[in-house]
Amino acid sequence: LQAVRTTPTDVPLRIVGETDYLTTELIEKLGKTEDIGWLNKVNKGPLMALVNTLRQRGAPTTIRKANTREDVKAITVARKEARLARQNQNTQTQTDTSLNPAFQVTGVRLSVLTQKLAYQHIRERKKTETRQSTQRNITKITEHAQGQLGMNLEAEDVWRGIRHRDIRRNIADFLWKCTHNAHKCGAFWETIPGYEERGTCQICGVTDSMDHILTKCKAPGQKLIWAMTGNLWEKKKLKWSKPVIEDILTVGSRTWTHESGSMKRRPRAERLWRILVTEAAFLIWKLRCERVIAHSDDIDWCPTKAAIRSRWIRVVNERLHLDMAMTHRRFGRKALKRNEVLGTWQNTLRDELALPEDWTM
Repeated sequence: LQAVRTTPTDVPLRIVGETDYLTTELIEKLGKTEDIGWLNKVNKGPLMALVNTLRQRGAPTTIRKANTREDVKAITVARKEARLARQNQNTQTQTDTSLNPAFQVTGVRLSVLTQKLAYQHIRERKKTETRQSTQRNITKITEHAQGQLGMNLEAEDVWRGIRHRDIRRNIADFLWKCTHNAHKCGAFWETIPGYEERGTCQICGVTDSMDHILTKCKAPGQKLIWAMTGNLWEKKKLKWSKPVIEDILTVGSRTWTHESGSMKRRPRAERLWRILVTEAAFLIWKLRCERVIAHSDDIDWCPTKAAIRSRWIRVVNERLHLDMAMTHRRFGRKALKRNEVLGTWQNTLRDELALPEDWTM
């Protein structure tokens, strides 16, 4: 940027870089980047200033990657001179990234504007602070993933995992609210006068938190659903342990390898894990809401074990049939691959040997 600004605008300029980064960003991707308003662009400030400065030039400017020995030697010399200059400076100076409005393309091109893109720009401008409860949950999740699962997850990985394509949209919303601690249960009611009793589980007598509801509550449903889920999962010849709340919230990022000790991943098993755990957790939540809200006038009401089993089987079967339907070619590129569906449900179906080789059709 400094080299471009110190070069007279009527003198030809040749820029040679170590990589294709500038060629890609300033030539190949520039149009698309400006169309979406430089959204989520790495090095956004310096790149915008560089483009703005280049547009003010009247002489030809060429950009390419170093491809000769002379180019490499020149870059090496320039790097040494820059290092010496930094060492000789007593104070560190920041690069001026100011823009000339006359040469700056602002906003988003209307032809590419979508609701999602507009919302992302609004979020970027607002710069909302992370809620304390959200930060606490994210910290617990990442620490659990590192300590118990051996996975180094960042906050972005957690949010991206919740929005995984294998997780149904309404369940993804449910998990998103869990991570934000936004569900109206447990401690939410403790600060509302006259409604404090709603924050206590009527079965267990403890705070009715999401962790308690999904993994610890003694009310009919939670224990049985996880047991049935575990039985189905073990048909994949993988070890089962009842998930804790952190396991549920990292379901989209969890990886599984072969039990033999091989580090080779099992993507089909990972997909089944995402489906089973999220569907089971969401069913437990729905059963709890039916008991606490829909039958609030009958404290002793609880679903029978037979009803719970039927609900769980129906949920899994509905998801299986959804996978089968999503392999149809009418969905084009969004269609699921048949091998992906077959591998996901392999060894989990009743009378599987009697089924045709491709039972998705």
